[in-house]
Amino acid sequence: MSRIKEFFKSQTYPVLLLALTVIGLIVFYAGRMNWIFIELTIGYEGILHLIFPILVLNAVLLCVLTLMRQKKLTGEEKWYSALLALSSILSFFTIIFAVVYTVIALTGEAKYATLLYLKDSLLVTSVLVFVPFSVLFLPKFKQRTRKTITALLLAVTLLIGIFNIFPVIPYKITSAPSVIDNGSEYSVVFSTNDYGTGYVEYNYKGKDYKVYDEMGGRLNSDSKIHSISVPYEHLRNNTYSVGSTRVYEQYSYGSHRGKTVNSGEYLFKYNDSENQTYLVVSDWHTELSDAYEAIGNLGEYDSVILLGDSTPGVDFEEEVVRNTVEFAGRVSRGAKPVIYARGNHETRGQYAGKILDSLGLNEFYYTTDIGPYSFIVLDSGEDKEDSHPEYGEMNNYGQYRADMMEWMKTVNFENEKVIAISHSWTLCDVEEELSTAGWNELDRIGTRLILSGHYHECRLLGSTEAEDELSMLSNHPDIVGYIDGGKMNGGFVASKMTLSPDGFTLEAYNNNGEKVFNEKFEW
Repeated sequence: MSRIKEFFKSQTYPVLLLALTVIGLIVFYAGRMNWIFIELTIGYEGILHLIFPILVLNAVLLCVLTLMRQKKLTGEEKWYSALLALSSILSFFTIIFAVVYTVIALTGEAKYATLLYLKDSLLVTSVLVFVPFSVLFLPKFKQRTRKTITALLLAVTLLIGIFNIFPVIPYKITSAPSVIDNGSEYSVVFSTNDYGTGYVEYNYKGKDYKVYDEMGGRLNSDSKIHSISVPYEHLRNNTYSVGSTRVYEQYSYGSHRGKTVNSGEYLFKYNDSENQTYLVVSDWHTELSDAYEAIGNLGEYDSVILLGDSTPGVDFEEEVVRNTVEFAGRVSRGAKPVIYARGNHETRGQYAGKILDSLGLNEFYYTTDIGPYSFIVLDSGEDKEDSHPEYGEMNNYGQYRADMMEWMKTVNFENEKVIAISHSWTLCDVEEELSTAGWNELDRIGTRLILSGHYHECRLLGSTEAEDELSMLSNHPDIVGYIDGGKMNGGFVASKMTLSPDGFTLEAYNNNGEKVFNEKFEW
């Protein structure tokens, strides 16, 4: 016990405590994406935004106390002991929070986003690291060593500045393209590891085309995601390639460009016959390896339907690159049409408002035809009231869903075989009257099947005793409702839909190769 008391009174204790506190603050700040969940749990919204600056001031206080002890400006005074004890309590809170959050973050689906927040916070965290180091530790070294360390720090700073202007990481295309059907044309989407322009090259009826990702004649170069619009007829059963030129900086008079990279040729296969197969995937929530394993058990398919919820949120462009663009490119191989429906988790985060443009969509709800089959793609938006604290007053989905329902009244199909696609089968999780109106419209246009996800289950609507499902199905007996599995029960379930003149078959496999669903229906 006496040794423990001596340790707390030694010069080593505040130095060690400061080092751990700084690390804790870095983790604390990087985890700010989840502060709202903690605040809602404890019942005090905004409390962590108040606590964080207090913890920063505590680190400053601890730095001052440590420096005073080293300079022997204080000894065993009661005020010093009291301040050190108070600082220790706040530091232990910081350290415990950091440890608990690290364990949770690294074992959950938000680990990638947490690392991106950590990267995004490098400037702030560098100050937290270098200032205490310079004040407390640098003076302890001999003059020659101090000069060496200072020279190294300056060299590192200089190199960071140079690499920021002249990136040394080789420029490359990071995904196979995905050909997304946006209801009026195709949007060829692919990603690169840095910012640059994007283009698609192909030959149609003897004429060579090079079509750019542009807006009003100006090439887009401020994104790692590139989307290029191409007419349906230009791409169907045709070969194409994609390319990009790195852009370091743009000026009013000129630009600083780098390497141009090109993909190999892709043969885009379009099956508009009466017999078609579709991969159906939902709710992969960053669990890419399990999703790929489940998809691998389904065999070949002609087209891809993505039902959303690729990630817990979209705070960064990199999350869309990794979990949507690269995922879509891999499962479609640049050779199959992709139909995309937004999930409720893609409505969250500062990048959520940019997804529409990134994927080259005109709207998140639209219609399209593939041969004798018609599809209506709907967007169920968020699953809570717009006023919910999680959304930080950044949502207006109530009006958005109402607008979508008005649009549905204008939809008509010539084809008799109609399939609806929506992340949530309710179409509107919040407004019951809009959900009912939406289903009435689905019945009017002759919808036979609605494909959905959201619930992390693989089953038909009405297979449980849920009153909302039974009530909706009793009023619309001609509509089959299917919930694709996604991430569930510690594994993953993906589905395959087969369409034929007689009917449609739905089957699903998990990532262990087990068939978990198989049923056939008539039109």
